[in-house]
Amino acid sequence: MKGISLPRIAIWTTLAFALVAGDSHAGIQPKKINKAVVKIFSITHAPHFYMPWQRKTQQKGIGSGVILKGNRILTNAHLVANSVFIQVKKAGDPEKYQARVKSVGHQCDLAILEMEDNSFFEGTESLELGGLPNPQDEVSVFGYPQGGNEISITKGIVSRIEMMVYAHGSFKLLGVQIDAAINPGNSGGPVLMDGQVAGIAMQSLRQGENIGYIIPTPVINHFLKDVEDGKFDGFPDDGVLAQPMENEALRDYHGMKKGETGVLVVMVAYGGSAYGHIQPGDVVTEIDGVPVANDGSILMTDDLRVSADYLVRKRFLGDEIELSIIRDKTRFKIKLPLLGEKPLIPLVYDKVPSYYIFGGMVFTPLTINYLMEWGPSWSHNAPPKLVAETQGALVTEERREIVMLSNTLAHPMNAGYQDLFYSEVAKVNGTPVGDMKTLARLLDNTEGKYTVIELEKGVIIVVDNERTATAEKKILERSGASHRASPDLR
Repeated sequence: MKGISLPRIAIWTTLAFALVAGDSHAGIQPKKINKAVVKIFSITHAPHFYMPWQRKTQQKGIGSGVILKGNRILTNAHLVANSVFIQVKKAGDPEKYQARVKSVGHQCDLAILEMEDNSFFEGTESLELGGLPNPQDEVSVFGYPQGGNEISITKGIVSRIEMMVYAHGSFKLLGVQIDAAINPGNSGGPVLMDGQVAGIAMQSLRQGENIGYIIPTPVINHFLKDVEDGKFDGFPDDGVLAQPMENEALRDYHGMKKGETGVLVVMVAYGGSAYGHIQPGDVVTEIDGVPVANDGSILMTDDLRVSADYLVRKRFLGDEIELSIIRDKTRFKIKLPLLGEKPLIPLVYDKVPSYYIFGGMVFTPLTINYLMEWGPSWSHNAPPKLVAETQGALVTEERREIVMLSNTLAHPMNAGYQDLFYSEVAKVNGTPVGDMKTLARLLDNTEGKYTVIELEKGVIIVVDNERTATAEKKILERSGASHRASPDLR
């Protein structure tokens, strides 16, 4: 249940920790740790979202992982996203062994690697998953940061447990904050407590010192259970944008009794879990019998409150949750079958971006990846009108994607249109455009002399179809595009 919030901003950097030799940590001997923690080398080849038929320069990455039973290596998804080559090295062995991604969950920033040759696991150990730590618990974090070849270790204190946005997946899940020194390269390393894995090192706060975040075992266990069938289905989402009800007049207006608490439904995502079941103006007072506070939180343990999203995200796709609702001052309960998230502005990995070129004009959907072309501080550097779309907008029946005229490949036939970049497409020949597939279908089947494309605020583009057909081959060749459309739109 999303609250009204600020734009999503990429904040993660990887964690690393200073070497402490000759001691045991978190109830486990260093010798066993050395045999269970591995160094991962990845080469990634990410697509270019501004020129989506192209790819960027290959990048090298270094991170860490931990061996689990069953010859599985658990690490971060962001280390292997868009990867083309992965190698793994174990302590005391100079050789690098080739690996591949078996399962990946970008929402939760987790991946499982398997080795091309299982002889890699000879002489290794596996670690067991433990429980969720408590605030003020001491944990030890292990990994291979840049600047050295040996395993690096530090002790830290759990300072906070809450629902937080995972930067890699731009998705809200349970997270644990720890205090620790931070350096690049420790992503995917295990965090140990009482001899068991309490989490996986994930991200850090760019503006903060000694603030790191780990993926806790409830999220890890959810991921591992999800991928037992060989594919990652993802975490459920209720598809609701909700407003806190901390104002007494707001509660009175909606017929809430003294002592009743809840949140006000503002929007419902088209096609999401709540679509057809919940309406704007409904008040959600309980989820599975757990009271929802006026600030949108629930009591997770006796002394720990977290966002009510937790009750949804801990379930699996296809599960049902029961909501207690007040609608027009009438109280009732309703069961929701849980579906996956359907974001209006998604964050995508491991696939070619959607695009369509028509008359030299490049049309793409607005994605977080597109905004990230403006760098880590995209929320400040990207076009403000695009950034504004990230502030709580949900999918509607008419607007399943934000289809943009991204840029124009200059040619005499599109003269006068070359400054209309970053503009949302409203209609093609009078037909509304709700997603890229609709746009492609309409432009694939143009008839007559002209195609009329209507942009936001009523701006009109008129294209001569005969000239477009003649010029298209030259425009594509000059830009290096082999086809006018991405594979998903052909």
